Amino acid sequence: MSNRQDPTGRNGLVPHLDASGLLVREQLLQRMGRGARLVLVRAAAGFGKTVLLRQFHERCLAAGRPALWLGLEQADNDPVRLAAQLHTGLLALDGQPPPDTPDSPPALLERLARAEHGLVLLLDDFEVLGSAEALAFVQQVLAALPADACLVIASRSNPELGLGRMRLHGLLLELDTHALRLNPAEAQAFMRGRCQVPISEAEITRLHELTEGWITGLLLASLALQGRDAPVDIISAFSGSNQELAEYLTEDILAHQDDELRLFLLKTSVLERFCAPLCDAVCQRQDSQALIDRLLRSNLFIQPTDTQQQWFRYHRLFGGFLRNALARQLPGQVADLHRRAAQWYRQQCPASTIEHLLSAGDLDQATALLQQHLNPLVDAGRLRLLLRWLERLPAQALQGQPRLALVFAWLLVLDRRYRDAMHRVECNPASLESDTVRCLLLAFTDQRDSALDAAQAQLERLPPDDTLQFAMVAMPLACCLIAIGRHDEGRALLMRMSRQAPPYRSDLVDSIILLIEGGLELNLGQRCAALARLQANAAAQKAVHERKWAAGKASLDILHALLLYEADDLAGASALLQAIPLHTLDLGGPDALIAQRVVMARIALHHGQRDTWLRHLAELEQTGRRSGSQRILCAAWLERARMATLEGRLDIAAQALGSAELAGSWDRPDVLTLACDSDTPFIARQRLDIARGEHEAAARALSAAIDFAESRQQRRRVLKLRLLLALALAAKGRQKQALDTLTPALRHASQEGFVRTFLEEGPSLVKLLERWAVAYQASCSSLGIAPEFVADLLQRSGAQADSDEGSEQADPDLLTGRELQVIRLLAAGNRNRAIAEQMHLSEHTVKTHLRNISAKLGAQGRTEVIAIARARGLLD
Repeated sequence: MSNRQDPTGRNGLVPHLDASGLLVREQLLQRMGRGARLVLVRAAAGFGKTVLLRQFHERCLAAGRPALWLGLEQADNDPVRLAAQLHTGLLALDGQPPPDTPDSPPALLERLARAEHGLVLLLDDFEVLGSAEALAFVQQVLAALPADACLVIASRSNPELGLGRMRLHGLLLELDTHALRLNPAEAQAFMRGRCQVPISEAEITRLHELTEGWITGLLLASLALQGRDAPVDIISAFSGSNQELAEYLTEDILAHQDDELRLFLLKTSVLERFCAPLCDAVCQRQDSQALIDRLLRSNLFIQPTDTQQQWFRYHRLFGGFLRNALARQLPGQVADLHRRAAQWYRQQCPASTIEHLLSAGDLDQATALLQQHLNPLVDAGRLRLLLRWLERLPAQALQGQPRLALVFAWLLVLDRRYRDAMHRVECNPASLESDTVRCLLLAFTDQRDSALDAAQAQLERLPPDDTLQFAMVAMPLACCLIAIGRHDEGRALLMRMSRQAPPYRSDLVDSIILLIEGGLELNLGQRCAALARLQANAAAQKAVHERKWAAGKASLDILHALLLYEADDLAGASALLQAIPLHTLDLGGPDALIAQRVVMARIALHHGQRDTWLRHLAELEQTGRRSGSQRILCAAWLERARMATLEGRLDIAAQALGSAELAGSWDRPDVLTLACDSDTPFIARQRLDIARGEHEAAARALSAAIDFAESRQQRRRVLKLRLLLALALAAKGRQKQALDTLTPALRHASQEGFVRTFLEEGPSLVKLLERWAVAYQASCSSLGIAPEFVADLLQRSGAQADSDEGSEQADPDLLTGRELQVIRLLAAGNRNRAIAEQMHLSEHTVKTHLRNISAKLGAQGRTEVIAIARARGLLD
């Protein structure tokens, strides 16, 4: 699940539903049972207060502890009635009938003082008690209870009970909205138990984010999903406008507020965040702080956003509901409310001013302000926000605004909407800005020769002080130069870009340079250097400031994840990739998207999640079609072809590879791309030819490709090509050549930490590695190979086979416990007869076991059996 929380929930407790379909709040129930004098459960409507009290009530009774549960009503503001209710309940606990004359309040207090050992009183809907007399009586009840008794209160608002002293002495347990929110694991359990339609982990994670753990929101979402065929569409549309949710919030929340507070809620819903002065300006009043305090006391889906509790926001769904209600009930006031907000923000926050001007429909003012603050917003990395604003402007608003049009097209390119960007360019007259975007589009759609010519010509035309356009052209030009092996020219251009950038744009330019340099080092096989570069940058950024999603960070995190994935650190890679917000704009072009999706798909498949693997590839393919990027489309088919080949489904592999080759015009041996360096149609074709038995042709093609790649220092690609060549040679029966081909590959991999490159070639390569270990393990050090690297590689390959539940080619060579015992006795120097005697078997049975073991390990003789078993860690 996202967010990648502990799947067992808090404190290792496994979330589950009870027989009635209610989520058991085990962690909260345990906290309530730890001896607090008063337990205050305080939260907004729909957070499960009543269910929690009932579960605690049932748990107390099951444990033999006397417990009285009472739902309060408005009439209970009379202390006499409240005392009578409690008296009747206490008699019922003892199995006695209702009294003819209930106890008076003083008599009840005396009865409570003599109450049974461990009594628990649970008062639900406590917010209905508003009279001073009733609240004073409850305080007296609390004081009269024996030392081992407990009072549990559930309330939407903060009760006026003078709780400071109890809080000071540790006698009060408070469970607020934050505590009652479902965590991701609880949301998964709840939705799995409630939904009758298939729903994925990612879809539940999205619902958890939308509802912010609000259990009633999740319940209403589950009802909306019933009988629907496309849960993802329902979930993406689930908002405050949902009919069931709107009805609930109208009837259970708004209907209980007075007119003044209801109007305040509606008017302030136009504000993403709000403080008292801002609310005063928008609502044209002077007492907003008092109303905010009322909202806080009533827990009306409001929460502070800063530690000083000066700024607040509404729950996402509640805020959406309020805005829909405002549009229905006060449609003529919406624009004016936004204008007042814009006026208040004008001297403080340009971004919020622009947002409210756009919402008010004041497009001319919004456009002028956007033009004024364009560079600072770009430099601050507010790219997605800028794109959202520009998409809200009509086409005529951008006429005569070449700078805005340039940035709009640039952002569309970063969003991989290449066709839309080209349409924007063609809709505007030819200009310097439109030519800049053409350079970007040519580079990002892998038209490198054209991109080189166009970008070099464009740099000569740009004014020397136009640093923004210079960076837009220099970045793709540097990428193209480096991709075709002109590394020095590309690096020189990056240095020029760094020197020319103004200080306030240093973060953006530094991210671009770091991404290109790190990607180049990886392609040159220098994984450790690239990783050190990224880790040093991450540490420096964290020490200086916390701008979490500044421009370029997503691409840098993807590159970082790719480096970790290569070293088989799947947890680290997954954490980085899953933390990237959806739809984040980045500077990495097609490479960033391909690397992100393919790595996430392979990690999912490693964990047996084949459906997730397929989903990632389908999303990648859809993006390729939508954007017009042939390489993105090709990458999805290449991954399908790779897995089908490894699984022996060669007809399907051929079909997938055919689709990849149709979109593979970018595949050139002289060009390196970060995401497709070792995943190209040529490489996929050789893998398939080897599986089909066309070993000689594959070996010739691979040998030539290795020579060419070596001449251009393409060492990461060389590594993959050597592995495939070794497999082709082994399949031809040229075992010695195959093992000798593996040696330089292992040397480089052990020095730079390339692991997944080996594991991704499946069981055939594992067998070859085992043979190499038998022949050369003792010579590792003299060959420049870390001895532990090969053993670790083989152990990881075994672990992968065991965990690869999603693959149709699960490990067929799994040894039985008896076979392992035979191997260990054999390694200890025992002959067949000795093994038979120790295991109480016949010699014939031992020989049969040894034949099976040799077949499973691919060994030829006892010596190889022991060597392979030792290399795979079977003798530990």
